[in-house]
Amino acid sequence: MTLLWCCRRVKIRPWFRLAVAVGFIWGALPSVSVYAETNIVPWGSVMERYDSNVWHRPKELLRDAQGNAPQLHDFVTTVNGGLDLRHDSRDLEADLKVGGNYSAFVENSNLNFYGALLNGTVGLDRWVDRYVRGARLRVTENLVYTPEQTFGRGLTVVDDVFGSGLVTFRRSRLLNTTAFNGSYPLSRDVSLEGGYIFGLRRLTRTTEGGDVTGATFFNTMTHTWYGGPRYNLTRNDSVAALYRQTFFTQERSEGGRTFSTNLITLEGDYTKVFPEWTFTVRGGVTFVEPVGRTLPSGSLQVTTKPERDTVLNLTLSREARPSYFLQGGARINHLARASIRHRIYERLSVSGSGGYALSQFFPNTESEFQIITGASRLEYMVTRNIRGEFFYIFTHVNSDTTALEYQVSRHQVGFMLSVFLESLGETLGFE
Repeated sequence: MTLLWCCRRVKIRPWFRLAVAVGFIWGALPSVSVYAETNIVPWGSVMERYDSNVWHRPKELLRDAQGNAPQLHDFVTTVNGGLDLRHDSRDLEADLKVGGNYSAFVENSNLNFYGALLNGTVGLDRWVDRYVRGARLRVTENLVYTPEQTFGRGLTVVDDVFGSGLVTFRRSRLLNTTAFNGSYPLSRDVSLEGGYIFGLRRLTRTTEGGDVTGATFFNTMTHTWYGGPRYNLTRNDSVAALYRQTFFTQERSEGGRTFSTNLITLEGDYTKVFPEWTFTVRGGVTFVEPVGRTLPSGSLQVTTKPERDTVLNLTLSREARPSYFLQGGARINHLARASIRHRIYERLSVSGSGGYALSQFFPNTESEFQIITGASRLEYMVTRNIRGEFFYIFTHVNSDTTALEYQVSRHQVGFMLSVFLESLGETLGFE
């Protein structure tokens, strides 16, 4: 009996010493506070609109062999719904939106379609700052499937790779862009910034309303990497020297030979930031291969608040972009866009925008594709979670290319009711 007790004491004593040591170490460590908050917000909207041209092309390009053409104008009902996930913790902050929609046409019921959306950002600044003081890292994802140019009315997917300037005929498309953007501080005033963007644009093989000779669509895959040093002149303005290269491969949506294009841009950047306005100007040169062309490129972006309830935006740019309609390869995209938003009072606001885009194709830059756009919106917050709006959108397209010549105008007017439900999340915190 005594021998058994001695054996037990020999086995227990090391574990007892370990527990005491852990207790002393835990008490000596400073307390660490961990906080995490996750919110899931359901959202939905119902939109009713009149569309003067649901086919996105003129009537003469819709006639069949017997000369018959479907009705251009129609009334469209669109139902959107999804979830907005927001997460905030010590290491990251994320905002992810996932949703779907269904659109029904009164006259052209064969155009009824489903759409899907996934977009969001993940900010990793806090995480990388733990290892490199002042470093930044952000990941952005945009994925959409729809035959329309945008997803619904108020959910426009930002397309940083393919850009604006082309409005295609109606054909379902899958568009994805994944971007990584970051900066690394070299000193108090100098940092190295850069990133990578992957882009994918794929389309179905058939055009709704029938194929048109010369209306060629291209599947496109892009790889863009960019970077350069930035120097802070003062607290509010900085200059940068940037290198940007976009390599993309294409093939006809019906299949066929794959070809590639390379865009290399060298630019200088000047940015000035104040609480009331932001000003960014870029200028440089772009090399286009394999066509062997060099062109000046640049952009100007201004955002200002002339008064507390008014915001103005102005964008001017000239740059080389992938061409995915009518002709493959690269195109020169000229863009001018302006918008204004004014809050009349707490619940009521009005906004308007206008733009002009001109795309010139290689090798004959006289082959052009022009777009004129205009939009206005009256928005009223019925309650904190319910918003109603009336909107009008105008689009005019003029294609003067070697592949196809046509002009078409489109008017959309309608009403949308949006609902954002209360958060279905939780907050976790402990000392």
